[in-house]
Amino acid sequence: MNRIKSILFFINKEDKVVDVGCDSAKLGILLAKRGQKSIASDISENVINKTKEEIKKLKLDDFIDVRLSNGLENITEEETDTLVLSGLGTYTIINVLEDTKIKFKKIITISNNNHDMLREKMNKLGYVIDKEQIIRERNKYYNLILFIPGKTNYNEKELLLGKNHIDNFLYEQYLSFLLNKYQKIKIKSKNNNLKINKYIKYINEELSYIKN
Repeated sequence: MNRIKSILFFINKEDKVVDVGCDSAKLGILLAKRGQKSIASDISENVINKTKEEIKKLKLDDFIDVRLSNGLENITEEETDTLVLSGLGTYTIINVLEDTKIKFKKIITISNNNHDMLREKMNKLGYVIDKEQIIRERNKYYNLILFIPGKTNYNEKELLLGKNHIDNFLYEQYLSFLLNKYQKIKIKSKNNNLKINKYIKYINEELSYIKN
């Protein structure tokens, strides 16, 4: 299952979706095909113009509202309750959320870096992990996280590896990939990296739990 279809799985028909960094409105097009309206926004005028052309060609203008916007600056709270942030780095995701006063019932992120920082910062912003799903696309692993409003206290393992993963098969593959990666880093590193050691410890614990 690719990233866009994975996001679609977590969206209900009544959700008012805004997709920031919309990547030619691929998600919006899938939503439109099931009769659901959405907002697709991007900071790039070039992306927006191309997206508008594609949507017009597909005759989906009534379903997808395409907007040039830096993050959520041109979106109002009345228009949305579900935010999608995929294809963005963790720092950009955090910046988008810190620059808005909109409160969401659901935030779906796909970031390929700094997931521990993302989980911790989202908690401080008032959102907690509901579910996580590992996605494999073109031999790369991506981590989808569904956040909902709330506050919690994560333990160290939850911050580093997440929680409530819904696909043990791909999660196990991803953990094995990470274990191999961090073991190689440890061998090459001259210093005893505490964070790498913690990753290795917790990954081995998770793999043991899944296999048993």
